[in-house]
Amino acid sequence: MLTIPWQKRRKYRAAILLGGDFHHTLESKELLASCDFLAAADSGAAYARAIGRVPDLAVGDFDSITDEDMDWLSKNEVLTYKYAAGKDETDAELAAFLLLAMQVRTKSESSRDYFENSNLSLIADQSWNNAIIRDDLELLLLGATGSRPDHMLANIALSRKLTEKGIPVLLSDGISLFVPLCGASEARVLWPREPQNTVDWLFSALAMSDSVTDLSYQDVQFPVDNITIHRGTSLGLSNRCLDPKVVDFSFSLAEGSLLLIVTPED
Repeated sequence: MLTIPWQKRRKYRAAILLGGDFHHTLESKELLASCDFLAAADSGAAYARAIGRVPDLAVGDFDSITDEDMDWLSKNEVLTYKYAAGKDETDAELAAFLLLAMQVRTKSESSRDYFENSNLSLIADQSWNNAIIRDDLELLLLGATGSRPDHMLANIALSRKLTEKGIPVLLSDGISLFVPLCGASEARVLWPREPQNTVDWLFSALAMSDSVTDLSYQDVQFPVDNITIHRGTSLGLSNRCLDPKVVDFSFSLAEGSLLLIVTPED
């Protein structure tokens, strides 16, 4: 059985390093090491510079990084797409689109010209609907949480949209792990990579669609067997594994959109 997040769910794994909270832990180091491609979205470039990992791509309006960070990108010849600050979408969504869209169906311009348009609006152009999306890529959003709840919720909503398009997505700040799922799924979740004697861990299962059916997980404090959970209920929150020092369980579901969250206990 596949183990999330330590085994890839597609041939390639691409990380998007964002400007939210990002902790340089054993887990974040291993996740970064597992990536075949790294994109930095705006101030994610500052994180990349700090850890010495040159990204393959940088994208955003770059209103949150220093001139030194921009010079670092330039000196390392990083492919950079710079967009207007008054754009319709987040830097995270732009980066995801650039990674996933193999081709944009447009009569007026080539895909390359389309991507390089500094006034690109994914929303106005209905870009997601007009794009041919690659199916060999798993996305990892690092630094997707933090002090901006609007950005965090937007990243979770983006991950749901992508997951419902059949694109595997993971989110992490290096401490907590978010696993959005859609449709019939079965896997093992293991987080952190190794038990930590000083930390107890919890996991929660939240329905993001109207309902999630036939949800099961065993060998945990509160096991469930083929239950249905509905959006808006707190059923599924704050579960534990038998060993509280690590979250390690197998799950299955039949239908619906589900968000699994692993986080340290307060």
